[in-house]
Amino acid sequence: MQSACYVLDNQKGSQTIFNFFGEAHFMHRYKLCFAAIMGMIATIAPAQAATVFLNNGAPYAEVVHANSAGSGTTLNTLTKPGAIPVALSSVDGLDVGNGDGVAIVKGLGSGNGNGFSALLIDPSTGFSVMQFKIEDFANQRASNLNIKVNFVGGGSQVFSGFGLPSNSKIDVMAGASEVLDSIELYGLVNQAGGSLKFKDVKQISFDPVMSGIPEPASWAMMLAGFGLVGGAARRRRSGAALISA
Repeated sequence: MQSACYVLDNQKGSQTIFNFFGEAHFMHRYKLCFAAIMGMIATIAPAQAATVFLNNGAPYAEVVHANSAGSGTTLNTLTKPGAIPVALSSVDGLDVGNGDGVAIVKGLGSGNGNGFSALLIDPSTGFSVMQFKIEDFANQRASNLNIKVNFVGGGSQVFSGFGLPSNSKIDVMAGASEVLDSIELYGLVNQAGGSLKFKDVKQISFDPVMSGIPEPASWAMMLAGFGLVGGAARRRRSGAALISA
């Protein structure tokens, strides 16, 4: 009996054909087919690369509201109009108040020593772009911060020493075929490199990405799995036919 595994090579635009003969090599040939398909995943899956830029334009589709979340180290807010849960977390205490206006994330108390040193913005859904505005205390003269971008499915990218704009919102945008999972803000410093605390982060908005749509790499994995399952089923049918004969 002759079997073949056909794998499309997207880079070369041609078909690579693996032929294997004999019943004894059934599992061996399908393992090789699977390995070949897995090798193609590297060319299908996009590299993770987000972009950070300044933007004073209108907010994106979903705007984070306070949802009467009050204060704590993790605050459960909601967006409007879509009511998407967004967790705001910090090692320091946070406060968004007990109302339901557009969220202004502050530290507990007042004054330079009562800000917060880091903030994780974590929507319950993936998103393609997020916008926010950062403010420091008046006499701090903050210069730079770090922005960590976490991707759906794993992986991250860090923008170190990003210049803090004086009066602009910051946008973080995913690259083609990418989905963002969360954003971390930390490492606020002045021009001399001294550590500072954030006064507040506000005007947080984002464009959500529909869940349940597989990424290219996921499609490749599923196709590989279907091929193995189909091959095993065909092997069982062939064995049953030989026994019947």
